[in-house]
Amino acid sequence: MSLTGTLNIGKTALATTQALLQVTGNNISNAGNADYSRQVGRAVTNKDRMLKPGVFLGTGINLQSVTRQIDSALENRLRSAVSDNAASDTSQQWLGRVESVFNELSDTDLSTAMSTFFNSWSDLANKPADMGLRQVVLQNGNTVASRFRDLRTQLSSLVTDVDNRLEALSLNANSLAGDIAGLNKQIVSSEGGSGGIANGLRDQRDAKLRELSQLIDIKTIEDGGTANVYVGSEPLVQGDQNRGVEFKTESVDGEIVASLIFTRNQGTMSVTSGELGSLLGTRTTLRETVDKIDTLASSLIFEVNKIHSSGQGMTGAAAINASNTVDDPAAVLTTDEAGLDFTPTTGSFVVHVKQKSTGQVTSTLVNVDLDGLNTNDTTLTSLAADLSGITNVGATISSGGQLRIAAASANVEISFSQDTSGLLAALGVNGFFSGSDARDLAVDATVKQNPALLAASKNGQPGDNQTALAIAGLESQSLTALNGSSLKETYQQTINEIAVDASEARNSSESTRVVYETLVAQRELLSGVSMDEEAINLVKYQRAYQAAARVVSAVDEMMQTMLAMLR
Repeated sequence: MSLTGTLNIGKTALATTQALLQVTGNNISNAGNADYSRQVGRAVTNKDRMLKPGVFLGTGINLQSVTRQIDSALENRLRSAVSDNAASDTSQQWLGRVESVFNELSDTDLSTAMSTFFNSWSDLANKPADMGLRQVVLQNGNTVASRFRDLRTQLSSLVTDVDNRLEALSLNANSLAGDIAGLNKQIVSSEGGSGGIANGLRDQRDAKLRELSQLIDIKTIEDGGTANVYVGSEPLVQGDQNRGVEFKTESVDGEIVASLIFTRNQGTMSVTSGELGSLLGTRTTLRETVDKIDTLASSLIFEVNKIHSSGQGMTGAAAINASNTVDDPAAVLTTDEAGLDFTPTTGSFVVHVKQKSTGQVTSTLVNVDLDGLNTNDTTLTSLAADLSGITNVGATISSGGQLRIAAASANVEISFSQDTSGLLAALGVNGFFSGSDARDLAVDATVKQNPALLAASKNGQPGDNQTALAIAGLESQSLTALNGSSLKETYQQTINEIAVDASEARNSSESTRVVYETLVAQRELLSGVSMDEEAINLVKYQRAYQAAARVVSAVDEMMQTMLAMLR
């Protein structure tokens, strides 16, 4: 063994400990970086050299590798936990906003307004001719209509907000997928099949994958240095190719349907978790809630109008304009071509014509045939003809498809009763409400202008209160259109479902946060930087470097001595 060999041992020791010191310094400098994985340098002994048979001497040390302390399975579980926690937090946030829109348990909520409205009909039943109580009914009806419109507007605004958020986050997801594809390319290029690990680039890619998992639930499969990213069973990132994320809305049967798609092939993306998955679910919940409010409003309009249109006020009307339109006056009134929002049935109603001067009343039964037999079903055109056939009554159809019924002279007034077909309510004749759902629900303009037309009576007698009592009892009456539930029960059920969903979202947020924090703690134990451990390593490598330098210094002194001997 020569001095040169000893010098080489010192040299490799110096180089290796210097590299290990650099690794330690890098760990210390990244101690506060959440995306950093602790790196460990591995030093291995060089191959021994045989001095003589049976005697081998060491030749020093070399740095074999610098690797990240990371568990791929743990990283996958952590990404899944990130997706679930983000989804739960997002659901909690948006469902909380839905709860605040309904603002239940306050004096301005919809349930209070509906109860007040029906109670005012009960009060009117006690004094049917009281004009003050009639004004109260109209005022409370206007309040209910306003509450429905405001509620629907706010819910629709939430849907728009969700769509805007989906659009923005899908752009972020697409950008992250592009970054991951770019990092895949850099990693493959840097590592170049050498067996080495591009630790910094891989840390950057893992950080991007965690960011993407916050938006979309993803799975990753590593292949030769690249991380292929899958959403469901379809690839989003393959090697250095990003197939793209895009938010899409389209009209399906009159409804705006939202989805996430792959930009490259326009295929639907199966997203179930993450912020985007949660927002898609929240959007569905919001649309269903809007539909429920519309159904409730439609039922309120039709059921109140069915009773009111068959009732009579303190006076008859000189002319009545239907508030609902018929798309095709020649079409049978139950068909799609007619376009009515409410569906009448076979039945009849009575038209009363009163001579003001004499008080004489003539009543005429009008039949409504909607049984689909014999090709003689009622159309708006045939109905107008039947009404015009009544003495002192004329009926016309406007260019917009609205029926107008008018008395022949100022000495005649018209009223209705006993509508078993629901046709008057379907057309918006002699109704209390106008509109078809929560968007346009309002108190009928004609009734609002003349409270005497408010129908509290069923038989036309001044003291009769049968219509008022029937409407007052409507709040808790089982309705076929609401699957046997009442208006009050249906609204309460909607509120309860939202409350349950919001409560479940809060509980889910808490439980997923515990799982997430547990996995973060596990990752920190494995991949996080321990300052105490690094401080120990720092001292250890410093001493090793000093010792290696002393070896080099000793060899140098020995060489100087030997050279001096040769002079």
